[in-house]
Amino acid sequence: MSLNLHKPIMVKEILSFIESKKDIEILDCTFGGGGHTQSFLDEGHLVTALDQDKNSANIAKELSKKNNNFSFSKINFKNLEIFKQKNICKKFNLILLDLGFSSNQLENDYIGLSFKINSKLNMNYLDGDLSAFEIINKYDVNELDRVFKEYGEINNSKKLSEFIIKVRSQKKIETNFDLIDVLRKSGVNFRSKKIHFATQAFQALRIEANKEIDNLNSFLDNVHLYLKNKGLLAIISFHSLEDRIVKNYFKSNSYKKNDYFFNNSNWGFEILTKRPITPSKDEINSNNRSRSAKLRVGEFVN
Repeated sequence: MSLNLHKPIMVKEILSFIESKKDIEILDCTFGGGGHTQSFLDEGHLVTALDQDKNSANIAKELSKKNNNFSFSKINFKNLEIFKQKNICKKFNLILLDLGFSSNQLENDYIGLSFKINSKLNMNYLDGDLSAFEIINKYDVNELDRVFKEYGEINNSKKLSEFIIKVRSQKKIETNFDLIDVLRKSGVNFRSKKIHFATQAFQALRIEANKEIDNLNSFLDNVHLYLKNKGLLAIISFHSLEDRIVKNYFKSNSYKKNDYFFNNSNWGFEILTKRPITPSKDEINSNNRSRSAKLRVGEFVN
């Protein structure tokens, strides 16, 4: 039996957009623990799911034995070209992308995403070649500065990078607790009133190790090709950098009802969430990890 601790986020809110629809085709681009997929299957919909995580693939294998309306591919969500075969492009009524990492991944000591567990520096949950250890111990000062500035939005990113270079010249930074100690001693003023002071740095390293922003941009470049007319694109983000990219994507490709496509192409989105939807107080109380989630939804017009 595969480990499954994950709770899906804003299930009711997502289902509300398709409550009047029957037997639609849905693409769950980030299967995770399968919570969103299961909710779709419970409503009688046909679900195709993707995930690059090994544990997710095992959970999906177990689910596929129980449900004929479900299929799964172990690939990254950016690789939507899998649905182009023999010059036929498979399209969906709803595409969901949940950009959060799962509780299964957070509790995995080998991946090492948690502040609470003294894991070896890794943070790569996609079985890739780049780890946080390599970033921290091998990147030069300019590369570190880029990572912390762009992905962690750390104001004193150069100061932090220079301090890391100094520390590692004496001894390698090998574990999460080693890194937290370095961050604590760096003299950098992190935004830490409501969150753990290491959050920004850990976020930056995780994004770099897993190429999260590159993957998101690749996905957004092509996702419209796989939506049926009037199909929905729903994206859940968890930090300002992701949400800004998603917001700007919908804005840049918006559709006005006077048949005007903002991108000067013959397709666009009617934005259904003028402001992002956030979890209810009850959901946050029952699943604190949902507190930073934002859901944006657009209806594809072609």
